[in-house]
Amino acid sequence: KEIKALRDGQLPCHPDASIFVRHDEGRLDTWRAILTGPVDTPYALGLFLFDLYCPPEYPSISPLVHFETTNGGTVKFNPNLYADGKVCLSLLGTFTGTDKTQKWDPDVSSLYQVLLSIQSQILAPHPLANEPGYENLTSLPTWKKQSADYNAKLRLYTMRYAMLAPLRQPPCGFEEVVKLHFGQQRDRILQQCWAWTRESPPELREKT
Repeated sequence: KEIKALRDGQLPCHPDASIFVRHDEGRLDTWRAILTGPVDTPYALGLFLFDLYCPPEYPSISPLVHFETTNGGTVKFNPNLYADGKVCLSLLGTFTGTDKTQKWDPDVSSLYQVLLSIQSQILAPHPLANEPGYENLTSLPTWKKQSADYNAKLRLYTMRYAMLAPLRQPPCGFEEVVKLHFGQQRDRILQQCWAWTRESPPELREKT
């Protein structure tokens, strides 16, 4: 049922944000997805790779999701995306939230909802707000600079590990996706990279 829905165009496919999914033909419990970073975020136009596994109890329980764009476990892209691949999300039961509607519901929740939640809630314009305790600090005078500094680092990570890395070595099964993405978005990506590089502090460029 879910495979048919995804094949029938349920997944978003737009220059500003897209999701691409593949599954093992011999094992329908194993999936792999690429999420493009939404525009106007420090992840914009990057390619972010996730592995998904549906346990035998699925959909009674949520799938397991592992983040792969970590440069071999060395880069943390978000307070909710750990360098070891852990994805913190209420829907997955890996983040404690107070809103019950954000928790896994076997009757309505789906892989599509998981992927869309990651793209919209985690790959967000101000990811520092995802850090526990920071959500109440966004109104403080210091918040704007803190968020900008954090985003500047993430932009460099995006260019290096979500653009250059997949260009050099496309994830298996997504070679055509990578080719089309960077081919069709070439001018847009180049302009963005030039802007991000100019805006980043020199000392930060040297460190990352």
